[in-house]
Amino acid sequence: MKFYDALPSVLAGTAMVSAIVVMQPAIAVALTGVQVNDIAREVTVLIRVEQGDGHGSGVIVAKDGNTYYVLTANHVVEDSGKYRIVTADKEPHELDYSKVKRLPGVDLAVVSFTSNKNYPVAKLANTETVKQGQSIFISGWPAPSQSITEVTRQFTPGSISSILETPRQDGYSIVYTSVTRRGMSGGPVLDTNGRVIGIHGLGDAETREAVRESSPDAETIASVADLIKSGFNLAIPINTFLRLAPQQNLYLALQVENSPTQDLTVAYTPPAQPDSRDRMDIKNIFGTLREGVDTFRQIRGIFGR
Repeated sequence: MKFYDALPSVLAGTAMVSAIVVMQPAIAVALTGVQVNDIAREVTVLIRVEQGDGHGSGVIVAKDGNTYYVLTANHVVEDSGKYRIVTADKEPHELDYSKVKRLPGVDLAVVSFTSNKNYPVAKLANTETVKQGQSIFISGWPAPSQSITEVTRQFTPGSISSILETPRQDGYSIVYTSVTRRGMSGGPVLDTNGRVIGIHGLGDAETREAVRESSPDAETIASVADLIKSGFNLAIPINTFLRLAPQQNLYLALQVENSPTQDLTVAYTPPAQPDSRDRMDIKNIFGTLREGVDTFRQIRGIFGR
C-alpha cells in the first residue's frame, strides 16, 4: 500500500487532483449482492435536522484521527440548521455546520463528525472504468412516505443505462435504473465490488409535453409532471469529487481503486423482510437526544454558566 500526493496513477495518467490517495490492489473481485449490501450498510449514513423535515443520506469516505468525513449531495445540507449524522449503529453525531465544504459548481458537499468509535470507510473506484450496462446498487435512508411510514434503509439493484457525454451543470452524468425514494439523495452508488462510483441525488421526471400527449386529463396531470418519475436516476461521478476536493482544501486519505468492476455471478434477490439493522426509530433517537440536551440545560441553569 502506497501514499501518493496526486492522482496520476489512479486516473490512468491524467493529473487531476493533488489529494492524498491510498492505492489499493489493481485486481477487483466481484462480490455477491448480499456482500455489497453488508458493505453499504456500514458506510451509509442518515443526515437529518434535529427539528423539521430535512432528511438525506451520505457515505463515509475518509477518517483523520477521530474525525470522519461524509460525502453527500449539497442540497441535503443546503439549509442552515442543527443536523445530526446517524451512523449504522444508530448513534447520532453532531454535524458542525460551519465546517461544511461545498464543492464548486456541483451538487456535492463534505460534512464531518467526530467519534472515538471505529467506523468503516468506503472504498472508491475510478469512474473512468464505469461502463454502460454494468450492474450497480444504491444505498440510502428514504424519508417516511404515505405508504411507508417507517425509516428503513433501502438497497436497490439496477444497471447503468447511459453516461452523459456532457454532464449537467450541477455535475450529474451517470444515469441508472435503480429505484430510489425521497431521502436517498447523497447516498452512494456502488459497483459489484462494493466500491463507491458516484453520489445519487437526482431523479429524472416526465416532461409536461410527454404527459399531455399520453394523459386523458392532460392539463391536470401536466401541472404535476415534475413529480412523476420516469424510472431513471442520476449520480455525480466520484472522479468529479476527486478533481474538485482540493479546491476546498480537502486533502483526505481516500481509498481509491483503479481496476474495472467484475459483474455479478449471481443475481441479487432482496430479502423478503428488511434486516433489523436497516430499521431506524427516528422518534426514539432524536427524542432521546432532545431529552439529553434539555437535561444539560437544566443542570447548567442550576449551577450557572
